[in-house]
Amino acid sequence: RARSAGGPGVRSLFARWGDQLSRLSGRLGDHSWIKRVIAGGLIVGLLASIGFGLLWWRLGEGPIGIDMATPWLAGAIKANFGDDHSVEVGGTQIERAGRIRVAVRVLDIVVRDRDGIVVASAPKAEVRLSVPSLLTGRLRAESLSLVDAELAMRIERDGRISISTGASARPIVSSEPAVVAPPATRLPAATKSDRDGLTAPAPSAAVGKDLSAALAWVDALSASGMNGYDLSEVGLKNGTLVVDDQQTGHRWTFEHITMNLRRPGAGGLALSVGADTEQPWLLRASIGPQADGVRTVDVMADRVSTKDIMIAMRMADSHYDVDLPVSGRLRGEIGRDGLPTYLTGKVQIDAGTIVDRKVPDFPMSVDRIDINVDWDASRRVLLAPFQAQSGGDRFTLLAPLEPPSDAVPDWQFGLSGGTMLFPGEKEKAEAPLIFNRIAVRVRFDTAGRRILVTQGDISNGELGIAGTATYDYSGAEPRLTLGMAGTPMSVSALKRIWPVLINPEVRDWIVTRVETGTLKRAEIAINAPVSTLARGGPPIPDDGLSINFLASGATVRPVDQMPPVRDAEMRVRITGRTANVSVAQANIEMPSGRKLTMSDFSFDIADMAPKPIQSRVKFRLDGPVPAAAEVLASERLSDFSGMPLDPATARGTVTAQLSLAMPLKNEITSKDTTYTVSADLNGFAADK
Repeated sequence: RARSAGGPGVRSLFARWGDQLSRLSGRLGDHSWIKRVIAGGLIVGLLASIGFGLLWWRLGEGPIGIDMATPWLAGAIKANFGDDHSVEVGGTQIERAGRIRVAVRVLDIVVRDRDGIVVASAPKAEVRLSVPSLLTGRLRAESLSLVDAELAMRIERDGRISISTGASARPIVSSEPAVVAPPATRLPAATKSDRDGLTAPAPSAAVGKDLSAALAWVDALSASGMNGYDLSEVGLKNGTLVVDDQQTGHRWTFEHITMNLRRPGAGGLALSVGADTEQPWLLRASIGPQADGVRTVDVMADRVSTKDIMIAMRMADSHYDVDLPVSGRLRGEIGRDGLPTYLTGKVQIDAGTIVDRKVPDFPMSVDRIDINVDWDASRRVLLAPFQAQSGGDRFTLLAPLEPPSDAVPDWQFGLSGGTMLFPGEKEKAEAPLIFNRIAVRVRFDTAGRRILVTQGDISNGELGIAGTATYDYSGAEPRLTLGMAGTPMSVSALKRIWPVLINPEVRDWIVTRVETGTLKRAEIAINAPVSTLARGGPPIPDDGLSINFLASGATVRPVDQMPPVRDAEMRVRITGRTANVSVAQANIEMPSGRKLTMSDFSFDIADMAPKPIQSRVKFRLDGPVPAAAEVLASERLSDFSGMPLDPATARGTVTAQLSLAMPLKNEITSKDTTYTVSADLNGFAADK
């Protein structure tokens, strides 16, 4: 006897299905028409699934041409552009579009204006027809997305923005000089007549003016559609976006870009931008229609590069290359005054680097930054507690942002609370350095065109740093004024709190060459045009920059593979172009215990502009010949000296003047260093 197919589990499954169908049939009773509708629906669904599967399998072999639909689709697209434009379509086909999606796409689409000039062209375009237009028989496109096309955006010198499908095509969209000014890194200087007639607006009006103009444009778009007809969605799929900024002279090309601008049925606007590259990223933003005086906002980012964000903010000319992936989501509501009624979200910045483009050998690494955002409606302040980690350094702080108010008509930003932790060296069993008294206040004086750091205190009760600063862009050239001073601290503490990006070559020399000591005084003063502070910029005025350090009991190793200098009273003076480290007197102790006295030591950088930076070291040595012989036998000087003296058999005293020249870079070889040595010997004798 043949065995029935399937096991007990399969038979019980079919039995349960049969029982459920029987109970459903019993409940329906005599309603036979309902049974027929359900059965018909199941059959139609099954046939549709089979049909879609067969179609998907067939499309795997290649697209299917449906040229019979070309005239209808061309007419639907032309209806959206109006009678002043003509539309040419080379063909129509069905093809795969994604994982489980099929799309109807027209080929070789060309749109011309009344004069016959091409205003839009693409090798492919994906079209979705409006359902109401199908019912009325007057076909219109509801969605139009260019596929594998090039979209060119040109920003003119007067602020106008034009968009076309290629550098030679006539713009599809051209705006007047922007009403809502884009963010910029350099603000234009006001003329005398501008400043004389300048009147500060009321705080509430100033806050929401630009945002209100943008929201009015969104409302107009929601009411009329993207072209005044039925078109509610436009996009670019797997295309190339070329941005030509005539104001800054930069041109950027972004490949494999997918953009989508959609007008939801309920109103508002939704934008999606992303790239399918080796490092994919996605940005989505939506703003809802106004309801009861407020509208919803929702912004989501998934590994968006800060490089692209800086380009969008017109900050591509920054001296720093910031490569950090940003992810997160912000949700909230905006009121009539342009301020949020509530806003909450999280932002995560993953591992990356910040590099000074002029000094790429000294990058600052960032491991992770986590930011929580919450709008306090009662206090009208945006609270952003955050945690940041860079190597062993850890920061946990609160960053409040306050909009203008009747009491203070300026935006205000601050840092407070929390801790800043800098770990010590494990080899030396150093305790971590912790700052827990942090108070930083920044005020943005837009009327006076100044950014003021009114308070900058970072301390832990024993040591700390305090200062103020002003960035003034009201004149023809922005100017920075800064004053900063520090309490006495160890050299170890100084090296840990010195940021990598601030004068990195000098910092690297101090970190690697100065081993121990106590910093008695630290003063920094700046009063110079901002352009002179940039690398490669004009010379800084004599009184434009002054950095002074005074240290005692320092141990310095000025040259590799030579014994260190101990008990040094060291003075450091740095300007924007020069640096000098001087030591009046110190001791050099050999591994054998022999000692030399060093005096008149100086480390000089005449000009920090040329790269690599060239430095010169000069000092005088006095002491017994055996100690000098041991110095000359060191690995650094043995090839140069050529003096086969045995420290164990040599006698007498020596006075020597040494001068060394070398570049400041990560690895210095003997070929990079030049030497000059002159010596006087007294009572010299040496046994063979």
